[in-house]
Amino acid sequence: MKKKPRNEGNLYDKIFKENAESIFIPLVEECLSIKIKKFRHLKEKMQTTLEREMDFLYEVLTEEDKKIILHLEFQSGNDPEMLYRIAEYHGMVLRRYRLPIYHVVIFLGTEQPTMRTALKEEEVFSSFNLINVHNLDASRLLNSQVPEVLVLAVLANFPAEQSEAVLRLLVRNLKAACKGQGKLSKYLNQLIILSRLRKLSELTIKITTEMPINYDVETDFLYLQGIEKGIEKGIEKEREKTQLEKIETAKKMLLAGLTEAQVAEFLELSVSLIKAINKNLDPQH
Repeated sequence: MKKKPRNEGNLYDKIFKENAESIFIPLVEECLSIKIKKFRHLKEKMQTTLEREMDFLYEVLTEEDKKIILHLEFQSGNDPEMLYRIAEYHGMVLRRYRLPIYHVVIFLGTEQPTMRTALKEEEVFSSFNLINVHNLDASRLLNSQVPEVLVLAVLANFPAEQSEAVLRLLVRNLKAACKGQGKLSKYLNQLIILSRLRKLSELTIKITTEMPINYDVETDFLYLQGIEKGIEKGIEKEREKTQLEKIETAKKMLLAGLTEAQVAEFLELSVSLIKAINKNLDPQH
């Protein structure tokens, strides 16, 4: 069975982060019926380490046979951050135990406690909005002239029997929307990676590699035959036709911007062979 790349999730994250402002902010505006005047990108990674652990946490069974979590905190002074700290505890405890939680702060100071004990309505988490990309209209995305929107079409809703037609139109529209080979290579690379989420990677590779790219296949293959002894065995002798097709595909994938590791993974060829192919494509290596 073919193994998935260890960093596959990171590849998807990278694509979505690169395209977020072009695709998802307008999508959120439409789905939530809001208009965004301006926005500022904040750091995704946030400090989650708490300065101290919860004082006491119990699993409780009431007389009504109801199981709950009881959280006790002891506080000697008025801490303006106490409410938010309890809210942070609540999320962690709820995620772990999935039970109703009762938070109790026992105040030990001599002054009158002035800490807030309840979140405002707009501060309370109760739900999140869900946007299902698979329910998006593929034809609408395909009509876009924005590359980031076009690549999203591979994840949208279209009949399985139309996959090839959709992908061919998508690649053609990408080619028209991208100015320059470098930009086109970037989005073809994204398209191939995203197509794995719909089990369409092989068909996507086939279609993208059919695009005309200027290089001499016959000359390059003869060159590769000449250097084959200097690289690890990556092609079986009894399947020359399949070998040639894989080499041609590898060259086009490399020219389209995929990494050597990605090409080796998709075509099930050795990394050393892909490196040799890539070296031949770029005399400056």
